[in-house]
Amino acid sequence: MVGTAHPTQLTIRNRRKKKMKQQTKLAVPRWYWVIAAVALLWNLLGCAFFGMELFAQEAVMESMTEPQKEWARSIPGWIYFVYGLAVSTGVAGSIGLFLRKGWTTMMFAICLVAVIVQMVYTMIIGGGLQVMGPSGLVMPSLVIGIAAALLWFSRFARSRGWFGQVSPTVERE
Repeated sequence: MVGTAHPTQLTIRNRRKKKMKQQTKLAVPRWYWVIAAVALLWNLLGCAFFGMELFAQEAVMESMTEPQKEWARSIPGWIYFVYGLAVSTGVAGSIGLFLRKGWTTMMFAICLVAVIVQMVYTMIIGGGLQVMGPSGLVMPSLVIGIAAALLWFSRFARSRGWFGQVSPTVERE
């Protein structure tokens, strides 16, 4: 028979078609890339602050009152581990947005949990709220809110099928 494919060839073709469907690039809107860029910049800024607190704590504390300095020095070392975990998973999640990887959501989930642990300890358990006053809640609230928003966004992007593709394409919206 001329033009008839062998059953094995049909199976191979079907596998290739199935694999190509799985690798099909779903277009993402331009605003997706803007959010990914802002997320990366925000989390890199977090890394910079982490580095300053870790390696230049005394310089950071120059403008603090004596009770605030005492509070800052009393923060246990494990909180810095949690802080490092938060910023590193935040950066990883942001990079995951650019790469459109499924693990992005897990990185942002770990980031959010780490941020909550860090902020609850330093501001409530560690006494930061008493030392810094109510205005001291502004930045922790902002950090928690942004971490939650990035987790939500990654879940939204995953639900739209924007993760797990071979490479990004852009769709106008």
